Amino acid sequence: MATSRGFDRVVNFSDAVVAIAITILVLPLVDEASSIGHGDVNQFLSGIGAQVYVFVLSFAIIAYYWFLHHTFFEQLQQVDRRIMLLNTLWLFGIVFIPFPTALIVDSNGPAGWATTIYIGTMLYLAIIQLAMKIYVHKHKELLVPGTEYIRGFIGSQIIVVLLIVVLVIATIFRDIGLWALMLLWTTPLWVKPVQKLQRSQ
Repeated sequence: MATSRGFDRVVNFSDAVVAIAITILVLPLVDEASSIGHGDVNQFLSGIGAQVYVFVLSFAIIAYYWFLHHTFFEQLQQVDRRIMLLNTLWLFGIVFIPFPTALIVDSNGPAGWATTIYIGTMLYLAIIQLAMKIYVHKHKELLVPGTEYIRGFIGSQIIVVLLIVVLVIATIFRDIGLWALMLLWTTPLWVKPVQKLQRSQ
């Protein structure tokens, strides 16, 4: 049974978990900075370039998924147990991101299984978000009155497909690594053709 009573608690709890996860990302950099002592700052900064790169990337990814999450929940007026369960699974993926981030940093760059786990986590989050949108699409009573469709529904489907392709590429061609994520920039190019295809069916 859907309830509006716990809606704010779900959103606030989710925002808090995302904030903690995104903060944890910077802790390794803080630990590195605390050990510099009287060393040369320029040399120190050049030595942690890979860590800074992965930190910025992971920060952007969590912020991106939070933005999608925020946009999705803005369209809801209430939640039920299924949405709460899916949201909990989504939060699991968010708090897990610092782990593959640390793997990449410790392996001195995005290579091997560290990259596979990293992209796999992104795919997991995309699948959960798509599952939430599919569920709400079938239970429109959860939507704010007057909302006829879920924003970003087609885009979420395309992102899942592209991430599967990215995961395969990064796993088979290890030298490409995280550069395979550049394929996601093509998402807008696929949205309109898919929309036209679905309307014609």
